[in-house]
Amino acid sequence: AMTIGAARPALEIATDYTSRRKAFGRPVAEFQGVSFQIAEGAMLLDAARAMVQVTSQAVDQNVDSKRVRRMVSQTKKFVTESCQKVVHNAMQVMGGIGYTNIFPIERIHRDLRLASIWTGTNEIMSAIIAEEWYKERAKTKSTQSTRDLEGDALSADQEEEKNYG
Repeated sequence: AMTIGAARPALEIATDYTSRRKAFGRPVAEFQGVSFQIAEGAMLLDAARAMVQVTSQAVDQNVDSKRVRRMVSQTKKFVTESCQKVVHNAMQVMGGIGYTNIFPIERIHRDLRLASIWTGTNEIMSAIIAEEWYKERAKTKSTQSTRDLEGDALSADQEEEKNYG
């Protein structure tokens, strides 16, 4: 949640700046190359916030610890990467001034880098996600009847009737 709170001001600053800054006689916010990056930032922040809420509810409701472990890792990785992208794009749409210390975006950019490192790097989060996903899949696969997907693919052009049961 802290990471989202740090990234939001960068998006707001970039939104305000691009609404005021003019190029070719009109605000740069009217150019799709700029407005699409602002839209993506808003979308990523909303998705990150929703993911934090869902994961927090799972923790509060004592969902299975293995499932929560994956959810927390996914949330940490998604939120930090999304917020870094939001801030990077905010800096980008502001042009050179976004990189200076006139606006706090360059500071936010540096500070957010730490979020993907502390409490476990995003690479560690990927390892946890993969480990838990494979365990969940193996458990699910052993309890349900499955098709021979590879066999189906290899025989897709044959005319005999397939059994998908």
